[in-house]
Amino acid sequence: MLNFLIRIKTEIWALILLLVVLGISFGVFNSTSVETARQWDIAYGYYFLLILFSFLIVGLLVNFKDILLAIKKISPSRKSLFVLFGIMLFFSLFMFSNISRSHRVLSDETSWESMGLQMYFNQSGGVCNEGVWSQEKLECHVEVNNFKGKALAFVYSIVFIFADPGRDTALFVNYFFYLFSLLFFFLALSIWFKSEALALASTAFLAGMPIYLMQARSASTEVLYIFLFSFLLFFYAAIPSHKVSWKYFMLSVPLLGFFAQTRQETVFAFIPFALYYVSYFRERFYRLPVFTLAVILASWPSINTMAAYRGYDFQGGEHAAHSLANFWYNLTSNIRIMLNFESDSAFGGILKNPFYSSFTLLLFFSTLWLLFRLIFSRKYKRGALLAFLFSFQIFVILFNVSGTFEIDINQRYVLVALPLFAILMALGLQDFLSTLPVFSSKKAAKITLVLALFMSCGLAMVHVSSYKSNMLYYRNKLLYEEDFLNDYLKSFPDSSIFIYARPWQMLASGFSSFSERTFMNWTHDEFLEWMQKSNQNIYIVRGQDGYGEVNLKSRVVGFKTTNQIELILKEYKSERILLENKSFGYPLTIHKIISKKGFSHYSQNMNLSQLENDHVVLEKHFNESIRYDFIQNDSLNEGRVVLESRDTLFLDSLQMKPGLNRNQFLFYMPDGDTLYFQRDLFVKDSNFVLLTDLEHVHSEQAWGALQVNKTVEGRPISLDGEEFRYGLGVHAYSKNTFKLEKNFEWLEATIGLDDESACGDGAVFNVYTDGVKRYQSLKLYSRDKQKIWISVSGASSLDLVVDEGENMDCDHAVWANAWLRRVNK
Repeated sequence: MLNFLIRIKTEIWALILLLVVLGISFGVFNSTSVETARQWDIAYGYYFLLILFSFLIVGLLVNFKDILLAIKKISPSRKSLFVLFGIMLFFSLFMFSNISRSHRVLSDETSWESMGLQMYFNQSGGVCNEGVWSQEKLECHVEVNNFKGKALAFVYSIVFIFADPGRDTALFVNYFFYLFSLLFFFLALSIWFKSEALALASTAFLAGMPIYLMQARSASTEVLYIFLFSFLLFFYAAIPSHKVSWKYFMLSVPLLGFFAQTRQETVFAFIPFALYYVSYFRERFYRLPVFTLAVILASWPSINTMAAYRGYDFQGGEHAAHSLANFWYNLTSNIRIMLNFESDSAFGGILKNPFYSSFTLLLFFSTLWLLFRLIFSRKYKRGALLAFLFSFQIFVILFNVSGTFEIDINQRYVLVALPLFAILMALGLQDFLSTLPVFSSKKAAKITLVLALFMSCGLAMVHVSSYKSNMLYYRNKLLYEEDFLNDYLKSFPDSSIFIYARPWQMLASGFSSFSERTFMNWTHDEFLEWMQKSNQNIYIVRGQDGYGEVNLKSRVVGFKTTNQIELILKEYKSERILLENKSFGYPLTIHKIISKKGFSHYSQNMNLSQLENDHVVLEKHFNESIRYDFIQNDSLNEGRVVLESRDTLFLDSLQMKPGLNRNQFLFYMPDGDTLYFQRDLFVKDSNFVLLTDLEHVHSEQAWGALQVNKTVEGRPISLDGEEFRYGLGVHAYSKNTFKLEKNFEWLEATIGLDDESACGDGAVFNVYTDGVKRYQSLKLYSRDKQKIWISVSGASSLDLVVDEGENMDCDHAVWANAWLRRVNK
């Protein structure tokens, strides 16, 4: 009785501590803002995985001896190993002979490759969305978040140490995960089933799944998922729950952490991994809470990205992002698709979907049979509970709007269930046969193995043409577009920059690339700079994404860049160098950018550096001399001439003054055009201080992060076409607090919404000192700007606040050329 009471007390304390851990974890998750989560993901995501990987290596070393002993204890027979390696060899030859090594889900797979490149070159946790290749290194200019695939990207970053970083190397990785997943899957099931024949049957079913074979020749994160699951299954099977000790968690916890980084739903599959050790956890009240906390910490990048994408409706269109209606619709549509008896007669009888209907029928039969045995014979109770809890992640996928296989590229989601399917198919068939009087359990397992080998290998051979034709994905024109561009663009100069709807894809293939939106937001100076860096080789690539409109009624809302491309081609002089209108069902075109319309050839082949001390450097790519004037702090200096292709232009040092100096250069081109440059220089003095040099006490804003001397999107500050060198780039709502010394007298700045804020509905600028409002602007809209001169006399703190209008869309506010003047001593 006493022992019973002690156990009850232990379990109550364990439950209380568990609820505390879960409550605190949820509180942190729920209070983490979207922007904070995204910033953390980029700044620390890579280093977190690096630390987690170090723990994983330590865990492997600590448990290596026990793992070897477990394998030795299993000691599979030579006959079983022969069959296993026969399965691996058959499907290896089959894959290399009949399945092309290429992407299947282009946007996701190339984003993981680009993330791997960003981790390798820049040790950062986001996707390099836009950038340039320079001297075989990736310089990332725009980095974004991704809500899954971080574990695979980290693997790429390691592989890139030993092989060429990029797409072609990444496409080799999954094959090895495929092979090792079969090995560990077999070893695990040999222990669970205590039958090598039944374990081989399950492995044969898994190895022959069409969607698994296809994705093993791509860059899909789901293949890594199956490998990690198979290894976890083996490790859990190898160490009986009654023999577990703390050192085993040194491996299982980091494994679960990496497992969570494959897909965002994976954390919902963790309950059975804890339940398996229930007897161990019940011995001490702190064990389950500590294990739970460790797994949450190890999985934090995945949990953090859920916070980062909370409320982000990038899919769904007119459909709810998550609902029971989605669950039922996805479940019924997926069953219908998996029973794909029809082939595509228009394409020579290719399987419409990468599922064998005979596999699906066997899965249904086996599952129903095992349920029958569970209910009426009380068999498999523990396994059924673990399988059901593991399936929570599958339910989460079905609950999502994009969980239907009607979206072709999402049929890969079934990979998370393939190991479970393979187990159910083999176990159900073997159990059914063993109930027949003519078959013993051992003989039933051997027959199941023969049938599994016959079905997996036989169906693969029957459908060779479907594999050769890239079944399912043969209708995805973007894949053909990618292959065509990768070959075609190799002949272009290495300095070339490609403006493309999917720039991260270009980066993964080794090409420098920016999006159409970024190109359109380049200032004139930026355009000239990139034209020179690329040696006049900037190209607009218009593919499938550049035609048509977004279908808002689709369950997956994609994106189109039609309007941006047409506007670019309208505003820039270009030369079409490619028109391929027969291969894709749409015209794939490439235009070389010559110049911006309205600007002369001369003006677009000249560049002026920023002002340093008392001079600027001019570079021109034409032979003619040019005349120029400059206005230095309202003083006109006339009649200067530039003869050389590179020259240093000096200002009048006597006209330089402490504080902000505004200088305008006017260059008169040989064709009569006049080119204007604004160049600012702040001369520091004891009485004049830039706002950005003050102690920054606090910063908060609704989107993005405070940027110094650039906009919130990292571009040069521009208000109604006028450029500013200094300032703060923020986003309404925002509040920035600075500490002031008592002897400041005036704040001067130019305020407004930056020119990149084309869609904003206005914002209001406020200045507070010591909590008292000193200034409030009218609502300023895009292209509005206002110079302010505010007294801050006697104040010890300065708050710059920007309030949004009706919404926060595009409210990219700037406090341009902001500086303070002290009282003269």
